[in-house]
Amino acid sequence: MKNSKIRWDERTLDLFLTKPLKLVPGSSMTYDGVANPEDRANLIAYLKHVNEAPECSKQASSTR
Repeated sequence: MKNSKIRWDERTLDLFLTKPLKLVPGSSMTYDGVANPEDRANLIAYLKHVNEAPECSKQASSTR
């Protein structure tokens, strides 16, 4: 995944959650994806929300 050079945003995250191995071929990850578009949208919205939490912002700034 690190070597994929993917810029993670809502679009690429949706593609990954749909078919992980299609977006990142050769990955050893054994995740089949989330087939339901509404479930993917909800998951992405949740991840976006928690990423904006002070705890995540503090952690992200300390790793830069």
